[in-house]
Amino acid sequence: MNDTPAPFTEQDYAARMTRAARDTTEAGLAGLLITPGPDPTWLCGYRPTATTERLTLLVLTPRSEPRLLVPSLERDDAEAAPGANALRISDWRDGQDPYAAATGLLLPNGRYGVSDTTCALHLLGLQALPLTTYRPLTVVLPLLRAVKDAHEVARLTAAGAAADTAYEEILAARFTGRRESEVAADLARLLHEQGHSQVVTVVASGRNSANPHHSRATGRSRRATWWSCTSAAGRTATTRTRPAQG
Repeated sequence: MNDTPAPFTEQDYAARMTRAARDTTEAGLAGLLITPGPDPTWLCGYRPTATTERLTLLVLTPRSEPRLLVPSLERDDAEAAPGANALRISDWRDGQDPYAAATGLLLPNGRYGVSDTTCALHLLGLQALPLTTYRPLTVVLPLLRAVKDAHEVARLTAAGAAADTAYEEILAARFTGRRESEVAADLARLLHEQGHSQVVTVVASGRNSANPHHSRATGRSRRATWWSCTSAAGRTATTRTRPAQG
């Protein structure tokens, strides 16, 4: 990607959290409870170094500023997130009740949307607050992350163009007689050269070429009639199929 768009800024994340909090009112919710996964990464730029049994919770409500509750050992990482200055961060220590700290941020009798990836341990802990109810985020706000702003569209366009360029370059490589894993490694290298930072490649040949989720690259050479190449960046994948030509 020769003209890589600028990284998302604190203002971008602040705007997303503001829009999400505003949308809760229209959906009849008291707020959103966001746990580790793609949601907090998109909303505030925070991606925990590891997903553990410790509670990490982003709370968005229309009547207060965004709040991020993290284990104390993760606070430094949270404060380094690109959207950290747009929210208030608090922490809890081992030996303390994290759900007591979390429910202090919620309203009794509130109806909340929760990340689909929230584990049962945390959801059951949050239910200690009397009369609160919870609904999956993709049910109550299905378009929250689906609606892209101009900055996101520009980045998706650049990522797609880079994938197109990498595919055109891989067509010049020899396919016949090579292992799927060898072609996949070439494709991954080309995607990195085009600016992708997170790359997953799936290369399948012969009868495997009809399966874009083929995950067991063969270690033996093939004389295949068809090859398919899948490249993925983040949560977006593109699959192309071509006849073997050499």
